[in-house]
Amino acid sequence: MTEENTKLLEIKNDTMWFSGSPILLCAMCLELDKITGELFSRVKFQNLKYEIIHSIVFDLICYDEYRNPICRVEHISFGNADAQRFDTFGYERKVKIPDSKTRNIEYVIRRIDYYDGPTWENTEKKHFNRRLEQENIYAAQGDYNKQFIDICVRSGIDGTNLVLQPIFEDEFWMCACGAFNWIDERKCASCRVGRDWLRNSTNMSILEKHRESQEFESNRVKKMIEADADQRKQQDESQKLEFERRNEAIRQQKKRETSKNRRKRLLLSAILLIVLAIVAYCLMTFVFPRFLESDEYAKKHGKTVETLAETSPLLASHNIEKV
Repeated sequence: MTEENTKLLEIKNDTMWFSGSPILLCAMCLELDKITGELFSRVKFQNLKYEIIHSIVFDLICYDEYRNPICRVEHISFGNADAQRFDTFGYERKVKIPDSKTRNIEYVIRRIDYYDGPTWENTEKKHFNRRLEQENIYAAQGDYNKQFIDICVRSGIDGTNLVLQPIFEDEFWMCACGAFNWIDERKCASCRVGRDWLRNSTNMSILEKHRESQEFESNRVKKMIEADADQRKQQDESQKLEFERRNEAIRQQKKRETSKNRRKRLLLSAILLIVLAIVAYCLMTFVFPRFLESDEYAKKHGKTVETLAETSPLLASHNIEKV
């Protein structure tokens, strides 16, 4: 029978369990063969114990569309399951439904046989009546999810697969990775996350305290940063004032040196003027009068020579040379 010739009348992917059950019912469906009109059922179980399942025996209760029981198929056996812990099995096998009016089905486990352990029996004929539904951890925790991620990081735990809100009951606990664990198991049998750590890390009151602690730490760090910024600002202002003070000292020093050089130049100029005045006085008092006297003497004697030259050219030339 191919998929083209098959019609799904019912399909359920809910994870179901009942108290004390060593397996989960993970999925089931009801199929109609379009050619023959026959009905078939498929079911997927999951082993929850470390003992390897060899075979399982169960009953199948059939209901019509109004949820009225119409027939029961008993002692259905799946052998050679070879299912280790967390292995799923059974879905590849089909169970024929005798009544074509069947629209809903229910499974009742009778017995489970293990390779390396005692047979488990459902003596109370319990049904799968507990839906194990885990909410998405981000939706469940809301604003607290940041605190959960921070706790994972601080604890050195990879929270990549911790995407479901855990469940803690008297008999079992469901890990955030989705694995079923018995209550006495201190670590998840799948991802090895600690039970108590997970319980505490997803507790809302603890997450609230962690958020308050984070906010306190954040405010403390913020104040430290602000204080450090203020200190750096004060240091910068102090350095700026020191720089300006040094520049002002340098300017004052240059100004004093410029004033001192100006006074030196003025003093030198004054000394030079005094020297020039003394020189001028000496020239006017001692040199120029003698020069004038010499000039008058030269003029006086020069005239006598000119007179003798007119009378005697030879004497004139001789006197001129002497003079």
